[in-house]
Amino acid sequence: MPIANAFLTPEEFEKEFFYDMVVGYDKNTDAIGLVNKVPPEMMFHDHYAFFSSTSKGMQSHFAGTASRLLPFAGKGIVVEIGSNDGIMLSAWKNLGVRAIGVEPSKNVADMSRGLGHEVISEFTSARVADDILSRGKVSVVFGANVSCHIEDIVSYADFIAKLIGKEGVFVFEDPYFLDIVEKTSYDQVYDEHVWYFTVAFINKLFEPYGLYVFDAEHIPVHGGELRMFVGHKDKFQKRPEVAKWQAKETDLEGKLETLKANIQKSKQELVGLLEDLKKQGKKLCGFGASSKGVIVCNFCNIGPDLIPFITDNTPAKQGKFYPGVHIPILPQEKFTNENTDFAMLFAWNHLPEIQKYFSWFEKAGGKWITHVPNPRII
Repeated sequence: MPIANAFLTPEEFEKEFFYDMVVGYDKNTDAIGLVNKVPPEMMFHDHYAFFSSTSKGMQSHFAGTASRLLPFAGKGIVVEIGSNDGIMLSAWKNLGVRAIGVEPSKNVADMSRGLGHEVISEFTSARVADDILSRGKVSVVFGANVSCHIEDIVSYADFIAKLIGKEGVFVFEDPYFLDIVEKTSYDQVYDEHVWYFTVAFINKLFEPYGLYVFDAEHIPVHGGELRMFVGHKDKFQKRPEVAKWQAKETDLEGKLETLKANIQKSKQELVGLLEDLKKQGKKLCGFGASSKGVIVCNFCNIGPDLIPFITDNTPAKQGKFYPGVHIPILPQEKFTNENTDFAMLFAWNHLPEIQKYFSWFEKAGGKWITHVPNPRII
């Protein structure tokens, strides 16, 4: 696989980076994750191509999340790991809560600073933790779709434990392994997503610090995530909801085998569907140049012959090409009923928002295609 967010120009095709993407499972810790890691600096840098604020739906989600976590914030500092362009920091600011972002990708960190946010543009480390604690007491550490990125997860747990101590709370939301299995959403597996979390794994990870998952709630964003609340056993009582999820996490190895078989089936069905539409003379395009779509296209060998172009509303991606398969990425304005009969929805996790803002496409006879939970025309 190529790096999923490494959108490139034709001059860069020849030197493109590829690696073997393999998922492993460890019975002792219930860890599920990538065996071969990509160096973080190759993924998170000063031209990182993902901007959270381009999604109106996510702006609403983070505003609601900040309100949900406000009782935990109290009078302390909220620290957000992977604060991106400041979408969640803005939500905290609107609530009058002091929040500090930790964001190693300089371009999105600078955008956040431009909005007046306090941002440390570094990777998490003991030194960064000391810097934050010198500024005041931390009540909440929050991470959205970032904890699964951290290769050295043990050092990351050290970092979290140091910040929250016995009184604070760590709240994070990332793709949940059981959702990936249920939806065959194999495009959640890519270089940035080093880990695929379960309650079992998180409990074993934080056990040495006296911390554990005391609450959990399922949220629909990004195709299904489990928001976990981690705190000290002496401070936070375990809620019944946690046991419900733990009861579902049986036979993880068997679930991985099921996922493997379903992924192969999904590939055959998706390629067959697209080839059939092409034979019928239908005009196809991709919608949303997401990291997920990079995985789907590379795994299924879908190139410009099947999908001539992809449209996206992120300026940093426009005019470049999809990693690996080199499909051109065009501005969203190029998405019209005149040039598209069927649009492959690579940003399938934003379907409700997309259908709302692009209702004209379906009204004029256009159709969406998705591969989740199985390849089909919506």
